[in-house]
Amino acid sequence: MNAVALPAALAPYRAAFESAGATLPDTAALRSAALDHFIAAGFPSTRDEAWKYTSLRRLESRRFSDEPAAAADATLRSPASGTRVLVVNGRMLEAPAAGSPELCGIRVRTLAQALADGEPLGTLLRIPTGGGTERFAALNAALSPDAIVVDVADGAQPSAALHVSLQATGDSSMSFPRLLVRVGRGASAQVVVHHSGDDDAERFVNSYVEIEAGPDSSLRVYRQQAQGARTFHIERIEATVGQRASLTVHDAELGGSISRLDLHARLAAPGAAAELNGLFLADGARHLDAHVRVDHLAPHTRSLVDYRGVAASRGRAVFNGKAVVHEDAQKSDARQVSRNLLLSPGAEIDTKPELEIYADDVKCSHGATTGQLDPAALFYLRSRGLDESQARSALTRAFAAAILSRMDLPAFAEAVHAVLVDRLARLLDSPA
Repeated sequence: MNAVALPAALAPYRAAFESAGATLPDTAALRSAALDHFIAAGFPSTRDEAWKYTSLRRLESRRFSDEPAAAADATLRSPASGTRVLVVNGRMLEAPAAGSPELCGIRVRTLAQALADGEPLGTLLRIPTGGGTERFAALNAALSPDAIVVDVADGAQPSAALHVSLQATGDSSMSFPRLLVRVGRGASAQVVVHHSGDDDAERFVNSYVEIEAGPDSSLRVYRQQAQGARTFHIERIEATVGQRASLTVHDAELGGSISRLDLHARLAAPGAAAELNGLFLADGARHLDAHVRVDHLAPHTRSLVDYRGVAASRGRAVFNGKAVVHEDAQKSDARQVSRNLLLSPGAEIDTKPELEIYADDVKCSHGATTGQLDPAALFYLRSRGLDESQARSALTRAFAAAILSRMDLPAFAEAVHAVLVDRLARLLDSPA
């Protein structure tokens, strides 16, 4: 494809690809095809149903640098280094020591190391099909400087969570972090995925996470998106859940200027289960968009999707949840709930729960609510001595508590709660 003929919004990505060179020669053909896929698709518009409520025109107009950051930002919060994988602008700078007793059975490698170990490229660098962020997953495959490969051995039961700290740093930078998590047969693991960045610069982060949960395994993922207030964040999470395996995702969507998450779980074998819980806070002029899809592909599969959203000031949030029960997925159970709270007249939340059912012996339900704080409850708390701001904060935290209480990793739940309390304190200093 002739770079001269490219639209102005796409030319920088072709230039970034060409300047990167063949850092991993074995991946060059796949990466080139992935870039062509993105360029052919281009940026989505609001005429695309999957992007109906989220415009990327601001992102299209920006130009970012692909210069790598030299080091991590010490001011960004991160867990103790003993259980941490530190990734800065897509490049791994730190990993737990091999043989760490707390992470017994977990192996962390880069894509280059996995290829050197003889693993096929096709199992390590894939591009998903379908869904609103497919084109950005292709862009990630083309421009990600490497990938982090996390393997949990068959039967392993590590005593600590693995913390993957994904930092975005630099002035007007773009980064493409990529993570593959594979959990072996009968293993059980916890993985924290923490996206962070400061408010100093405008950045573009395009993240891709792939999960494979083997038979009889259990994986809990704790995701916090805490990007800087000027960051464009687009992320896709693709999960395949095996026979009698379970996947739980606790998602806290709290940062960024414009953020889009596509979370797709495939229940691929009998007995597979997924629980996907989420909490988002769209304040200021923040725009947060979450699309969650569960495909029931086999019988006796179960899913629960429960997202709660809070919007204030001029914030806007979008939630689209979809469960698809395929023809062979008899005896499946799919539940979906979306509850939303508006704290200000100028705030907006668009929610769209969907069900597609092609089997006749299933249990499926979905529901959505959007409203404001209960005036009677506010009056009650005011009558007990709380001022307006305190009463509104207490009721909002109670609304979020249904999701926070399920976050069974205390340090993660406390960190999310602290952000919520701090932001509410600033939001509710005066009545909305």
